[in-house]
Amino acid sequence: MPYEIIVDLSHKEKLEEFPEFALGEDDFEISYIDKTEGPIEFDMLEDFDILFIGNIQHTKDGKKDKFTQDELKAIKKYIGEGGGLLLTSGEGGDQDIPMKHGSIRVLYKMTGVRRFWNGVIQEAPSNYLIKKKNVLITELFNHPITEGITELVLPNCTFFTLTEEEVEDLIVTSEKAEFKYYSDDEIGALGPVPICVVSEFYNGRCVTIGSSDWLLEDDFGLDAGDNLKFLSNIIEWLSFEI
Repeated sequence: MPYEIIVDLSHKEKLEEFPEFALGEDDFEISYIDKTEGPIEFDMLEDFDILFIGNIQHTKDGKKDKFTQDELKAIKKYIGEGGGLLLTSGEGGDQDIPMKHGSIRVLYKMTGVRRFWNGVIQEAPSNYLIKKKNVLITELFNHPITEGITELVLPNCTFFTLTEEEVEDLIVTSEKAEFKYYSDDEIGALGPVPICVVSEFYNGRCVTIGSSDWLLEDDFGLDAGDNLKFLSNIIEWLSFEI
Protein backbone atom coordinates (compact mmCIF):
# COMPACT_ATOMS: atom_id res chain seq x y z
CA MET A 1 0.00 0.00 0.00
CA PRO A 2 1.27 3.53 -0.72
CA TYR A 3 2.37 5.89 2.01
CA GLU A 4 -0.29 8.54 2.59
CA ILE A 5 1.03 12.00 3.45
CA ILE A 6 -1.01 15.08 4.30
CA VAL A 7 0.62 18.50 3.93
CA ASP A 8 -0.59 21.41 6.06
CA LEU A 9 -0.79 24.75 4.26
CA SER A 10 -3.16 26.44 6.71
CA HIS A 11 -0.44 28.07 8.87
CA LYS A 12 1.43 30.15 6.28
CA GLU A 13 3.99 27.47 5.48
CA LYS A 14 6.74 28.51 3.07
CA LEU A 15 7.04 25.01 1.61
CA GLU A 16 3.72 24.69 -0.20
CA GLU A 17 4.09 21.24 -1.69
CA PHE A 18 5.68 17.93 -0.86
CA PRO A 19 8.40 16.92 -3.38
CA GLU A 20 6.29 14.42 -5.32
CA PHE A 21 8.73 14.60 -8.25
CA ALA A 22 11.24 12.68 -6.14
CA LEU A 23 8.91 9.83 -5.23
CA GLY A 24 7.58 6.85 -7.13
CA GLU A 25 4.00 7.54 -8.20
CA ASP A 26 2.82 4.16 -6.94
CA ASP A 27 4.49 4.55 -3.55
CA PHE A 28 2.96 7.81 -2.28
CA GLU A 29 -0.35 9.61 -2.13
CA ILE A 30 -0.10 13.31 -1.22
CA SER A 31 -3.06 15.37 0.04
CA TYR A 32 -3.21 18.96 1.27
CA ILE A 33 -4.94 21.00 3.95
CA ASP A 34 -5.28 24.16 1.88
CA LYS A 35 -4.83 27.70 3.16
CA THR A 36 -8.59 28.15 3.56
CA GLU A 37 -9.31 24.73 5.08
CA GLY A 38 -8.04 25.21 8.64
CA PRO A 39 -8.22 24.80 11.52
CA ILE A 40 -6.75 21.31 11.64
CA GLU A 41 -9.09 18.67 13.04
CA PHE A 42 -8.39 15.07 13.97
CA ASP A 43 -10.68 13.66 11.28
CA MET A 44 -8.56 15.44 8.64
CA LEU A 45 -5.48 13.53 9.82
CA GLU A 46 -6.57 10.13 11.07
CA ASP A 47 -6.36 8.25 7.75
CA PHE A 48 -2.84 9.45 6.92
CA ASP A 49 0.56 7.98 7.77
CA ILE A 50 2.41 11.32 8.00
CA LEU A 51 1.55 14.95 8.65
CA PHE A 52 4.06 17.32 7.01
CA ILE A 53 4.49 20.92 8.22
CA GLY A 54 7.09 22.79 6.15
CA ASN A 55 8.58 26.02 7.50
CA ILE A 56 5.79 28.11 9.03
CA GLN A 57 6.35 31.84 8.51
CA HIS A 58 5.24 33.29 11.83
CA THR A 59 4.28 36.95 12.02
CA LYS A 60 4.09 39.28 15.01
CA ASP A 61 0.46 40.08 14.25
CA GLY A 62 -2.36 37.90 13.03
CA LYS A 63 -3.46 34.42 14.00
CA LYS A 64 -3.47 32.44 10.75
CA ASP A 65 0.06 31.17 11.31
CA LYS A 66 -0.56 30.19 14.96
CA PHE A 67 -1.92 26.94 16.42
CA THR A 68 -5.12 26.94 18.46
CA GLN A 69 -5.60 24.75 21.52
CA ASP A 70 -8.07 22.59 19.56
CA GLU A 71 -5.53 22.09 16.78
CA LEU A 72 -2.88 21.12 19.30
CA LYS A 73 -5.23 18.54 20.82
CA ALA A 74 -6.02 17.14 17.36
CA ILE A 75 -2.34 16.78 16.42
CA LYS A 76 -1.50 15.22 19.79
CA LYS A 77 -4.28 12.68 19.36
CA TYR A 78 -3.19 11.90 15.80
CA ILE A 79 0.46 11.29 16.75
CA GLY A 80 -0.39 9.61 20.03
CA GLU A 81 -2.49 7.06 18.18
CA GLY A 82 0.36 6.14 15.83
CA GLY A 83 0.70 8.96 13.32
CA GLY A 84 3.95 10.47 12.11
CA LEU A 85 4.98 14.14 12.07
CA LEU A 86 7.67 15.59 9.79
CA LEU A 87 8.27 19.19 10.86
CA THR A 88 10.82 21.34 9.06
CA SER A 89 11.88 24.87 9.88
CA GLY A 90 14.40 27.21 8.24
CA GLU A 91 16.29 30.45 8.62
CA GLY A 92 14.44 32.66 11.07
CA GLY A 93 13.08 29.67 12.97
CA ASP A 94 9.98 30.60 14.95
CA GLN A 95 10.64 34.35 14.59
CA ASP A 96 10.84 34.61 18.40
CA ILE A 97 7.06 34.17 18.65
CA PRO A 98 6.34 32.78 22.14
CA MET A 99 4.49 29.58 22.90
CA LYS A 100 1.56 31.43 24.50
CA HIS A 101 0.78 32.96 21.10
CA GLY A 102 0.54 29.53 19.44
CA SER A 103 3.89 29.31 17.64
CA ILE A 104 5.35 25.96 16.54
CA ARG A 105 6.88 25.76 20.00
CA VAL A 106 3.50 24.43 21.23
CA LEU A 107 4.33 21.08 19.61
CA TYR A 108 7.25 20.54 22.01
CA LYS A 109 5.62 17.65 23.88
CA MET A 110 5.73 15.70 20.62
CA THR A 111 8.84 17.08 18.92
CA GLY A 112 11.04 17.71 21.95
CA VAL A 113 11.88 21.19 20.57
CA ARG A 114 11.14 24.24 22.73
CA ARG A 115 12.67 26.90 20.48
CA PHE A 116 13.59 27.30 16.81
CA TRP A 117 16.19 30.07 16.88
CA ASN A 118 15.63 33.24 14.88
CA GLY A 119 18.60 33.36 12.52
CA VAL A 120 20.71 31.20 10.23
CA ILE A 121 23.65 28.84 10.74
CA GLN A 122 26.94 29.76 9.07
CA GLU A 123 29.28 26.81 8.97
CA ALA A 124 33.06 26.59 8.85
CA PRO A 125 34.64 26.08 5.36
CA SER A 126 35.08 22.33 5.91
CA ASN A 127 31.38 22.02 6.71
CA TYR A 128 29.61 24.00 4.03
CA LEU A 129 29.02 23.67 0.29
CA ILE A 130 29.74 26.79 -1.84
CA LYS A 131 28.04 29.12 0.67
CA LYS A 132 28.22 29.31 4.48
CA LYS A 133 24.45 28.81 4.67
CA ASN A 134 24.63 25.40 2.94
CA VAL A 135 25.40 23.17 5.91
CA LEU A 136 27.32 20.07 4.81
CA ILE A 137 26.95 17.04 7.06
CA THR A 138 29.22 14.02 6.87
CA GLU A 139 28.89 12.83 10.47
CA LEU A 140 25.54 11.54 11.70
CA PHE A 141 24.48 9.61 14.78
CA ASN A 142 23.45 5.99 14.30
CA HIS A 143 19.73 5.54 13.70
CA PRO A 144 17.53 3.77 11.12
CA ILE A 145 17.01 7.17 9.43
CA THR A 146 20.77 7.69 8.95
CA GLU A 147 21.40 4.18 7.63
CA GLY A 148 23.27 4.38 4.32
CA ILE A 149 23.70 8.17 4.56
CA THR A 150 27.22 9.56 4.11
CA GLU A 151 26.57 13.18 3.06
CA LEU A 152 23.71 15.65 3.48
CA VAL A 153 23.25 19.31 2.60
CA LEU A 154 20.86 21.38 4.71
CA PRO A 155 20.59 24.95 3.34
CA ASN A 156 19.30 27.94 5.31
CA CYS A 157 19.15 26.10 8.61
CA THR A 158 18.37 27.09 12.19
CA PHE A 159 19.07 25.20 15.42
CA PHE A 160 16.97 24.06 18.37
CA THR A 161 16.66 24.34 22.11
CA LEU A 162 15.43 20.94 23.30
CA THR A 163 13.26 19.86 26.20
CA GLU A 164 14.59 17.70 28.99
CA GLU A 165 12.27 14.96 27.83
CA GLU A 166 13.43 12.11 25.65
CA VAL A 167 14.56 13.40 22.28
CA GLU A 168 17.39 11.99 20.16
CA ASP A 169 19.91 14.00 18.15
CA LEU A 170 20.58 12.79 14.61
CA ILE A 171 22.63 15.75 13.37
CA VAL A 172 24.54 18.52 15.15
CA THR A 173 26.63 21.39 13.82
CA SER A 174 30.43 21.42 13.89
CA GLU A 175 32.65 22.81 16.65
CA LYS A 176 33.34 25.90 14.52
CA ALA A 177 29.77 26.70 13.49
CA GLU A 178 28.49 30.27 13.89
CA PHE A 179 25.00 31.75 13.96
CA LYS A 180 23.67 35.01 12.55
CA TYR A 181 20.95 36.24 14.92
CA TYR A 182 18.24 38.11 13.03
CA SER A 183 17.16 40.02 16.13
CA ASP A 184 20.32 42.17 15.96
CA ASP A 185 22.22 40.85 12.88
CA GLU A 186 25.12 39.86 15.13
CA ILE A 187 27.17 36.75 14.34
CA GLY A 188 28.24 34.64 17.29
CA ALA A 189 30.05 31.36 17.94
CA LEU A 190 27.68 28.42 18.12
CA GLY A 191 29.55 25.15 18.34
CA PRO A 192 27.75 21.77 18.27
CA VAL A 193 23.97 22.25 18.52
CA PRO A 194 21.09 20.05 17.28
CA ILE A 195 19.62 20.66 13.83
CA CYS A 196 17.83 17.33 13.32
CA VAL A 197 16.14 15.33 16.08
CA VAL A 198 13.69 12.47 16.44
CA SER A 199 11.24 11.68 19.20
CA GLU A 200 8.41 9.33 20.07
CA PHE A 201 5.07 10.38 21.53
CA TYR A 202 2.98 7.50 22.86
CA ASN A 203 2.40 5.34 19.75
CA GLY A 204 3.63 7.89 17.20
CA ARG A 205 6.89 9.34 15.94
CA CYS A 206 8.27 12.78 15.02
CA VAL A 207 11.19 14.06 12.96
CA THR A 208 12.16 17.75 13.28
CA ILE A 209 14.72 19.38 10.97
CA GLY A 210 16.08 22.95 11.07
CA SER A 211 16.07 23.29 7.27
CA SER A 212 13.28 23.04 4.70
CA ASP A 213 15.18 24.01 1.55
CA TRP A 214 16.84 20.59 1.33
CA LEU A 215 13.44 19.38 0.08
CA LEU A 216 13.50 21.65 -2.97
CA GLU A 217 14.43 20.66 -6.51
CA ASP A 218 17.73 22.49 -6.90
CA ASP A 219 21.50 22.03 -6.61
CA PHE A 220 21.45 22.12 -2.82
CA GLY A 221 18.09 20.39 -2.41
CA LEU A 222 17.07 16.80 -2.99
CA ASP A 223 19.70 16.41 -5.71
CA ALA A 224 22.51 17.09 -3.23
CA GLY A 225 24.39 14.31 -1.46
CA ASP A 226 22.17 11.64 0.01
CA ASN A 227 19.26 14.02 0.63
CA LEU A 228 16.80 11.91 -1.36
CA LYS A 229 17.77 8.73 0.49
CA PHE A 230 17.45 10.67 3.75
CA LEU A 231 13.88 11.65 2.87
CA SER A 232 13.03 8.07 1.96
CA ASN A 233 14.42 6.81 5.29
CA ILE A 234 12.44 9.45 7.20
CA ILE A 235 9.18 8.42 5.54
CA GLU A 236 9.82 4.75 6.23
CA TRP A 237 10.70 5.40 9.89
CA LEU A 238 7.69 7.63 10.51
CA SER A 239 5.49 4.93 8.92
CA PHE A 240 7.03 2.20 11.13
CA GLU A 241 8.54 0.43 8.13
CA ILE A 242 12.07 0.54 9.60
